[in-house]
Amino acid sequence: MRCAVYVRVSTDMETQKTSIAHQRIFFEKYIKDRGWTLVKVYQDIESGTSIKKREGLQALIEDSKKDQFDSILTKSISRFARNTLEGLTIIRDFRARNIRFTTIEDGFDSKEYDEFMFTLLLSIAQKESEKMSERIKFGKLCRAKGGYYNGSNPPYGYKKIDKYKIISSEDISTYVVKKIFSMYLEGKGLYKMAKELNENGYPTPSQVAEKKNSSFIWHQSTIRKILSNRFYVGDMIQNKSSTVNAITGERKVNKEEIVCVKNTHEPIIDLITFEEVQRILSEKKKKRTGNQKHLFSNILVCGECGSKMHYKKEKEAYICGKLNKMGKNYCKGTYIKESVLKEVVCNELRKIIYEKICSNTIVKEVEEGMENYNGKEKIKKIEKLIIKLDQKKSRLLDMCIDDRVEEKLYLRKIQEINGQKRLLGETKEKISKELKENEGHYKEVIEEILKFETLDRMTLNKLVKKIEIFRNREGIITYIFGIE
Repeated sequence: MRCAVYVRVSTDMETQKTSIAHQRIFFEKYIKDRGWTLVKVYQDIESGTSIKKREGLQALIEDSKKDQFDSILTKSISRFARNTLEGLTIIRDFRARNIRFTTIEDGFDSKEYDEFMFTLLLSIAQKESEKMSERIKFGKLCRAKGGYYNGSNPPYGYKKIDKYKIISSEDISTYVVKKIFSMYLEGKGLYKMAKELNENGYPTPSQVAEKKNSSFIWHQSTIRKILSNRFYVGDMIQNKSSTVNAITGERKVNKEEIVCVKNTHEPIIDLITFEEVQRILSEKKKKRTGNQKHLFSNILVCGECGSKMHYKKEKEAYICGKLNKMGKNYCKGTYIKESVLKEVVCNELRKIIYEKICSNTIVKEVEEGMENYNGKEKIKKIEKLIIKLDQKKSRLLDMCIDDRVEEKLYLRKIQEINGQKRLLGETKEKISKELKENEGHYKEVIEEILKFETLDRMTLNKLVKKIEIFRNREGIITYIFGIE
């Protein structure tokens, strides 16, 4: 029997790595003793309940579709999955492909046990995971109140010397933190600061933390985060957020449960400098017109590097955001006048309207809609009522001729009917006039739409998804609606 093995540990600590090695040795012997064939060992070093981030398990699932093995072995249900729904779905897929699934510690074998037993084991594993999450959360809260650092990576400029204690790293990162605060107090803006840091090639926080796919580019948001972090004056602020669902990993902001312990570690920035920086940040935030957007904001993109383009008020034009922030070494950039772009977009939209939408068709559809307008129905009802009144007059005349009604009564009834007809006629004339006026109004509106002489943000956002501008001034417009 061809066998695949899945092993997992929750962290990359040395003890856990040894655990993976022990699991591999155990399964190799287990399979050999039974005369089976080991096809492949899939492994993950990943905590949590969801399988989405587990590359090893994802590879196992994909290979199971290629008829590469007949059986899957793993240590326990909890090593495989702690989410009942995800685990059950995967096992169903395995069984549909006649792949046997076995766990050693739980003694589960999909060949011998039914789905109910597996669901029960998964539910127990999920419940244990939820309890573990609560214990971890409580432990972190206690450590935070004691002034111990809970994070895996210390803030930029610091380093860990044991599990919970942090000191200044006294390297280039500590120097950069001091430089950032100094530059800001000198009056430099965030984008100029980012540009200078990038030109000097200073390591970014993600590079120092050795994160996967770490960025070597300094962004304004990163600098603002450093400037706002009280950690640099020696205060420990933790428990800003917490996990509310161990299964989905959903987190919430703890506005009322934030833990602040002062003087827990060595400061890099003195308190006076920090408070002055906060004052300047606060004043600039008030002055910023964050909601004021230019016509093509968030729609215009540099075709060379994919960055959003920034509006330059003094030039009344848009320029590549990366070029604007970091210079030509990062993008040769694109540039276009707003007036030119506006004219181009308007012309393109007019062209689409005239080529793809026939104005006569629109008018016809509106006229058909007018046929169904309530006013038309009212006129039809009035005309029917007038016909009924004429019929009533005719019957009264016949009755009068046959002496079945007195002449005095006949004349009174005829007078009433004529009054009703006059009132209905006036109402009909009024409604007809309104219909004619409305029809003219709709035609004017349609003509205005087809002219498309003005372009505002509301119209642009409803029609255009993205505009890419390249160095040769060529552009690509992506519309929200489909064009064939």
